[in-house]
Amino acid sequence: MKKFFIILSSLLVITANNSCSDKELELYPTSLDDIQDIDTEDKLQKFLNAGYLTIGSVNVFGTDAMAIADVLSDNAYITSAKAYNFTSNMNYSALNNDTGGLYRSLYDAIMNCNMVINNTKVANSANVSRIKGEAKIMRAFSYFTLLNYFSPAPTSGINQEYGVPLVLENYDSSIQPARATVAEVYAQIISDLNAGLADADAEPAGPDGPNKVFMSKAAAKLILSRVYLTRRAPGDAQLALQYSTEIVNLKNTTGSNFAPISKDNYVAYFAGSPEEGAENQPETIWELDMNPSSNLITGVGSNLALPTLYNRVTTDRRAILFTKAFFDSFPHIDLTPLANGTPQSTSPDVRRGNTKTSAPTLPAGLMSTLTLPAVDNPVGAWTNKYPRLTGEGNFFRNIKIFRFAEAQLNRIEALFLTGQSATALAELNAFALSRGGATYTGTNLLNDILTEKAKEFYGEGQRFYDLKRHNLPLIKGPNCVMNCNVPANDKLFVMPISQSALNYNPNLKQYPGY
Repeated sequence: MKKFFIILSSLLVITANNSCSDKELELYPTSLDDIQDIDTEDKLQKFLNAGYLTIGSVNVFGTDAMAIADVLSDNAYITSAKAYNFTSNMNYSALNNDTGGLYRSLYDAIMNCNMVINNTKVANSANVSRIKGEAKIMRAFSYFTLLNYFSPAPTSGINQEYGVPLVLENYDSSIQPARATVAEVYAQIISDLNAGLADADAEPAGPDGPNKVFMSKAAAKLILSRVYLTRRAPGDAQLALQYSTEIVNLKNTTGSNFAPISKDNYVAYFAGSPEEGAENQPETIWELDMNPSSNLITGVGSNLALPTLYNRVTTDRRAILFTKAFFDSFPHIDLTPLANGTPQSTSPDVRRGNTKTSAPTLPAGLMSTLTLPAVDNPVGAWTNKYPRLTGEGNFFRNIKIFRFAEAQLNRIEALFLTGQSATALAELNAFALSRGGATYTGTNLLNDILTEKAKEFYGEGQRFYDLKRHNLPLIKGPNCVMNCNVPANDKLFVMPISQSALNYNPNLKQYPGY
C-alpha cells in the first residue's frame, strides 16, 4: 500500500485529539501513527489539520500573506531594508521575489484538502461531511489568495487567461497543469464555498465548545462576500450583500458566538493579556492556532513571525511601520513630545489610541511612536496588534484572519454597489463612531468606505487587495524608494511566478511583462 506523507513534514502527523492543551492542532511523531491508508475519520481529520497548519505557516498567513499585502499597500513601509525588499520596492521578478514560498505552500494546502475531499474509503457520516466541508472552504480560500497575488483583478479587463493552475485531484508529481482562466478559478472557488457552506458547522466547534481555529459556515459566507465584491459579475454585489448581512445578523441570533467587539474591549482583543480576552472571541470568525506544538511545524518564531515584523519590542527584526500620513489621518490631538523627542498624542479612535505613556490614565493604544527608527523621514508608527509576549510565551497569540468587522464593512460596500448609498453612508458613519473615529460626508463614498477599511484592517493585509480589486492606482508617500506611483492594472499588481516553478512546469506561463 502507498504511504502518504503529510506535506508539512515527513516526520510528523497531525491529530485533532488534544490531551495537554486547550488548543486543537496537536502534533505527534509518525512512529505513533503510521498512515498507510486514509481509512478512518481520525486520519481524515489529520489531513485536514495538516491543511490548517500549512495555510497557517510562515509562508502563508502565519507571516507572508499578511505582511506582503501590507508592504504592497500605500499606508505602510519597510524601515532600513530589513525585510521584503523586492516587495517593498516592487522590483520583483521570476528570479528575485518574496512570494515563491507563498505560491508553493498554498498548493501544499490545496493538496491536503484534495486528499480529504476526494477520499472514498471513509464511510460518509455527519462528521465526515463536516471535515470535507471545511476542506472545501480552505481550498477555496487558498485559490482565492493565489488569484489575489498571481492574477489580475477580474474587473480589470486585462490578461484574464492568466488565472492559476486548477488542481483538484490527489497529489501526482507528474502533472504539469497550465493556468486556468481567472473566470474558471472563480467558478471553482464559488462551487467549493457553496459546498462547504452546506456541510460545515454553524459554529466552529472543538471538544470543549466553540473554537475559532476551525472554519465554519460564517467563514464560508465571509469569503463568499469577499469573492463577490472582487469578481463583481452581474448579480454579485447583491450576493455579497446577502452573505455579509447574514453574518451581521448573527449578533441577534440566540446562542451565536459571533458579534461585533465593543470599543472598550478593542485594544485588549489585539494586545491584551491574558489570552482569554484576545482569542476565541465573538468578533473572530476564523483565527490561526498559535501554540508551542503548531509553531514547530508552521515555522512561526523569532526569525519569522508577525510580531517580529510589526512590533517595536523586537529590535532585531522589526521592519514594518505605518506612514505618518496614515497615522495622522486618525482624529487626534498632538501633545508635548517626551524628553527624548518621542512624539505623543491622544486620539478618541481606539484603533490609534494614545501614544502618551507618562500618565496611567492614558494607556498606550494600538499604535506606538516609541523607539522609532532615526533613519526614516518622516517617521511613522508601529502597531501593537501583534504582541510578542503572550500568556503562554513568545509568539503564541492566535492570528486573526476573518473578523466580524469585515462582514459589517463588506455589507456597507455591497450596499453602495447595489445603489443604496444613503444606507451605506449611515452604516459607515455608525461603524466609524463605534471605534471613536471621524465620520464621512459621502462625497466620494467608495473612497470613504475603503478609507475606513484601511483604518480597521491595517496590519491585517487587506489594503492592497482593496486597491487592486477596484482597479485603483498605488500612490506611496515619501518613505517610498522606487515604484512609488503605480498606475491601476500595472503588471506590478500581479506577482511573478518563481523561476523554479516555471522550470518544473513548462506549461506554466509567466505573467506578461516579467
